[in-house]
Amino acid sequence: MNLIAYALQARARGFHVFPVEPNEKTPHTLTPGQPYTLRWGEAATNNLGRIIDYWRRWPDSNIGVACKPSGLIVVDCDIPKREYQLTGTQYAGLHDSLGPLVDGTDVFRHVCESLGGSWAEAYDTYRVCTGSLGCHYYYLWPQGIRSAEASQASIVKGLVDIRCNAGEWGGYVLGAGSVTTKGAYLAENAAPVRPAPGWLVELCRRREPVRVSSPFRQPGRTGALSGLIATVEQATEGNRNQALLWAARAACADGVPLDDVLEPLSDAYAAAQGDGGHRQAEATIRSAYRLQGRTG
Repeated sequence: MNLIAYALQARARGFHVFPVEPNEKTPHTLTPGQPYTLRWGEAATNNLGRIIDYWRRWPDSNIGVACKPSGLIVVDCDIPKREYQLTGTQYAGLHDSLGPLVDGTDVFRHVCESLGGSWAEAYDTYRVCTGSLGCHYYYLWPQGIRSAEASQASIVKGLVDIRCNAGEWGGYVLGAGSVTTKGAYLAENAAPVRPAPGWLVELCRRREPVRVSSPFRQPGRTGALSGLIATVEQATEGNRNQALLWAARAACADGVPLDDVLEPLSDAYAAAQGDGGHRQAEATIRSAYRLQGRTG
């Protein structure tokens, strides 16, 4: 089976791809019968000629999608491997409402909503059904955030894993069209890859207090809120929720009490016509304080 058409479809989405062993998840071997494989981080490319050359040489290769050069965060949600798999994790309570088998998407949705996100928005992105009947949720890593600040720490290892920009090359996933012994990887929709929600970006950043020299960070408590309010008011469409999240985290890092920021930052978000108005703003601000409290 020649998978070059799928490799070219991934390229058309802007993804950087490389060949993976047929029916496997490991980078392709350089020479049959020898253990040496492609250095996938260096091999990943969006160049049409190189992609054609790869799949002419190895036409039945699976498609590896390299997250870092592609500018992606991919959340890998799997099906449960056993009953009560969340026991001993902070999400164990989900078994009380969802039963003994809780899949990765259920956990991902819970994390989204508990951090003030909109599940409808998080779900509305390019998705790929994996060979094991799980789901890959693709998002764009935001420009201006250094890849060194990214973390690929699993939300629940083996059930909700994150592939993004950490390390030298970042992680990778199998793209649509790939086939393993467990089944085929199939695109669930034709939606574009949406920008990563602010709460997900923050979750992927290193677990440390906000220390940035940007409009989101003010030198001290005196007059700090005025600059943060202006940042939220002036945020462009599509960036307002993320600007609010960062502004609230900066305020928390400066020691400003939550009660002192809820109203002014919510008003600024609503004035900027942010989606969801005051209600969404309050949820985002509370989420920011929880995140900053966890990392501080």
